[in-house]
Amino acid sequence: MTTDESSPTDAPDEDGGHPGMVRVRVRVRRHRRARRRLLALGALLIVVLAGVALAYLARPLVSAKHEAQAAQKELTAAKEALSQDRFALARSHIREARVHVARARTDSDGLGGDVWSVVPIAGTAVHDERHLVSALDQTTSVAEIGVQIYPIVSGRNARLVQGQRIDVAMLQDVADRTASIGPHLDQAILDLSLVKGSTPMVGGSIERATSTALGYLQPLKDSYDTNEPLLRALPSLVGAGGPRTYLLAMLNPAEQRYSGGGALSFTTMRFDHGVATFGSSVNVDDILARGDQQSWTPVPGNTFHRTPPLRVTSATFSPWWSVSSEELLRGYSEAFPGTHFDGVVGIDLQGLSRLFKITGPVTLPTFGEINADNLVRTLAGSYGNFDSIEQRHQLNKELVPAFRQQFFEGGKMQEKVKTLVASAKGRHFFLYFRNDRYERRFARVGLSGDLSTTPYDYVGVFSQNIKGSKADYWQRREVSSTVHLQPDGSADVRLHIKVTNTAPPYTLPVPDPHIGYTTHFLTTRIGVFMPRRPTYRSMDVDGRPFAAKVHLPKVAHVRNRRYVEGQLGLDYGQSGTMDVRYRVQQAAEVVDASSMIYTLTADPQDLVTPELLHVNVIWPDGYRPTDSLPTGWKATANGATYSGSVADQTTWQIPLLKS
Repeated sequence: MTTDESSPTDAPDEDGGHPGMVRVRVRVRRHRRARRRLLALGALLIVVLAGVALAYLARPLVSAKHEAQAAQKELTAAKEALSQDRFALARSHIREARVHVARARTDSDGLGGDVWSVVPIAGTAVHDERHLVSALDQTTSVAEIGVQIYPIVSGRNARLVQGQRIDVAMLQDVADRTASIGPHLDQAILDLSLVKGSTPMVGGSIERATSTALGYLQPLKDSYDTNEPLLRALPSLVGAGGPRTYLLAMLNPAEQRYSGGGALSFTTMRFDHGVATFGSSVNVDDILARGDQQSWTPVPGNTFHRTPPLRVTSATFSPWWSVSSEELLRGYSEAFPGTHFDGVVGIDLQGLSRLFKITGPVTLPTFGEINADNLVRTLAGSYGNFDSIEQRHQLNKELVPAFRQQFFEGGKMQEKVKTLVASAKGRHFFLYFRNDRYERRFARVGLSGDLSTTPYDYVGVFSQNIKGSKADYWQRREVSSTVHLQPDGSADVRLHIKVTNTAPPYTLPVPDPHIGYTTHFLTTRIGVFMPRRPTYRSMDVDGRPFAAKVHLPKVAHVRNRRYVEGQLGLDYGQSGTMDVRYRVQQAAEVVDASSMIYTLTADPQDLVTPELLHVNVIWPDGYRPTDSLPTGWKATANGATYSGSVADQTTWQIPLLKS
């Protein structure tokens, strides 16, 4: 009998495969599945561990954000403390801010930040955070420098100005410290410009933080760029390198020139290594005692000084103070030879009254207590009440010591300087320097007293008293501009001017002489200064055609404007009108075929009662403003209107889009 040595399990399967091999394959598959499960579990564990690690590493980035927010709060608190002259507290807040910034910098620049910075998408947010922290670091440096400077120039214990002495060494130190702020501001602005704010989920908050920082830093940077050169010039201007002499002119708004109030009181102001000394007061009669008229070489191109000789008090007819100041210095030096002047400082009664709001009243020997509320009325509006010419001249003599006392004494120098800068916007205060470099620097911040250089639509109406009276105290002026804007940016303009003499009735027993101190009769020449490159059309005076001549100054260093003139003679209670028509070549900037920006600038004259301006602009067909109108403007069916007083130089811009 034959024996079969194969077991049943070793029999071939239906597919012909050997049963042992089947078992091997099964075991292999099971092993592979187990290995895949282990690998999956391992990968999952790695992902979990990586996630935990990343989350852990992200903690410093979150901490950096909180530290940065804490630093911002400390800087805000420091600013508030400075405004209250609490310098020790301000320094404490800034020190705390520096601690928070250092922590934020360590957190954002550490290992966590390095790891997250290479993670796709999220890495952009890390770079953004680092730029924001860097900008905050630079801002804190600015605050650290500022808290060193601020007590020197402001506050109750400021030592920069003591009496009529300016500490030149301290002023130079302030200028040097201020100059060191610039690189920090530049770096902060650069850091903010590198922020992308594009990361999902957090990009919006990063953009908001960047916008907030820029909203704070950019105006600070602009102000620094403008004012730092002025501060750098101050040591020289107050005699650090040798004596500097200026003519101080007190301006009376009751007798107007195109430039502003008549320059009727003067003195010399000399600085030698920061020590200020003043000469004696000079008034009109003192000048006339040197001759009724003086001859000097006029500023080339100044159409307001046609032929010598001329009175010194008539030297300031040009509305550009940089021109009138130079004419004034040339004429004054002819009357009082022997003094070299480096410039002019001019202030009118309104500007002086603003100083009085800071310093309080002063007692003048002849007129008693003068304060901010009664100064203009007492010193400009009461000429008819004075019994003698001597008394009126005594008034002018006492103005100069009043300015000297109010500006140099009593501290609060920072507030006083800010007040003078604000007064310059209304042309109540100006500075002129014969040094062209210094003149340009101060002109850039609006302290030169010159007209606006805008190339767009412009309103500049000025009056000139031609009878030596003080009747401009009662002048009231309304200017109405009707503008038909064209699609090419040009405009047809009709300017209507109404001047009213609001003087009370003349009550002296003799007839009103129409000239001099006591008259209530206003004889005035009105100058209309037009936008640049205008096409003059016509003028009416009191409703009748008037053949006006178009004048164009050609002074080298100013933006000259064409102007036309008319004359009005008004008794008390009377009004007169002028209408001027012209075409403006570029009233608006045309951006493209469907958009433009209408721009209007108005220059003030330092009238006792500011000029009232009405504007009615008619848009081109199909055009409408793209944004809300500027403050004071109202929409009409086909344009917009504005009504308000012009106390300061003002510019409005209205973007338009063709629908």
